[in-house]
Amino acid sequence: MRIRHYEIWKPINSGGTANVYLAIDLHDGRQVALKKLKNGMLENPVMREKFIEEANRYLYLNHPNIVKLKDFILEDKEGYLIMEFVDGVNLKNFVEQVGGLPAQNVGLFCMEVLAALAYAHKKEVLHLDIKPANIMLSEKNEIKLIDFGISSDAKKSKKEIMGSPFYMSPEQISGKNIDQRSDIYSVGVTIYELFTGSLPFQSSKTREELYEHIKSSEIPKVKMNFECDREYVNDVNEIITNCTAKNPDNRYQSCEALQYHMLKLIQ
Repeated sequence: MRIRHYEIWKPINSGGTANVYLAIDLHDGRQVALKKLKNGMLENPVMREKFIEEANRYLYLNHPNIVKLKDFILEDKEGYLIMEFVDGVNLKNFVEQVGGLPAQNVGLFCMEVLAALAYAHKKEVLHLDIKPANIMLSEKNEIKLIDFGISSDAKKSKKEIMGSPFYMSPEQISGKNIDQRSDIYSVGVTIYELFTGSLPFQSSKTREELYEHIKSSEIPKVKMNFECDREYVNDVNEIITNCTAKNPDNRYQSCEALQYHMLKLIQ
């Protein structure tokens, strides 16, 4: 199957809103990841306009820790994103394979995620779906942040509820004003999962119960899996607490502030 000059080879992944394929750019012979939005998603003119707006915003992000969007196609009410192909594993699968990660690994991985986010925030772009499944570890041990598919212009303070509820901040899950601190909250939940291999509120049985947990319950304290990491337990829990405060004013106010604290885990 061919979409313009992109020859589709095989499926890579399937999600709620899109299917991702390995494809070849016939102009230069390079592998790309082709993300096809599921049928019907762009039938609404408002959604088509939103797709073009978000793709254009993503197109101009250029950072070594962000998967590059090379092109996008809107054709016959079908939407396609053509992205840099990363040969590797996402951190969700990686943690499931090995269990919780050592402090130094978490610190190094998150420093690169935060570098990518700090860059995006300076461009006034929010990610809004930070989670281990959206962080790729390449075969060259490079961290790449993927899926700016629901990213938002930071100038627009409100956003419809999209993304992965387990990682959402209280303000995002409630449809209230959001800013860079909403991404920082999601980083905090991600840090928790990288250390423990589990989510803080995974026992929630319904979406409503999950929402109430996120809005009212404190994230449990982390217990370190590795003896050599015991000295970091207080720092790790302080970092997670300062990321996931219910009130955004009580969180780290920028990625740079969080990076400064994360340095303790890798020095």
